[in-house]
Amino acid sequence: MGKAEKIMSEKNQTAADDQTTGPAELKDAQTSALVAASTFIIFSAIYWFFQIQSVRELLELAYG
Repeated sequence: MGKAEKIMSEKNQTAADDQTTGPAELKDAQTSALVAASTFIIFSAIYWFFQIQSVRELLELAYG
């Protein structure tokens, strides 16, 4: 096997290894995605709660 063929074979093997995910790796990825999405949703809810509270206070100051 030539040097170029060996390098291509190693690259193909690395690509195949990257594409194969076991059940544990898939569960880890799903858990990470769930945590990230939950964090984003909770942060957004808290942010909008305080924004709405601020608008209510400003409207009360403006119109009594």
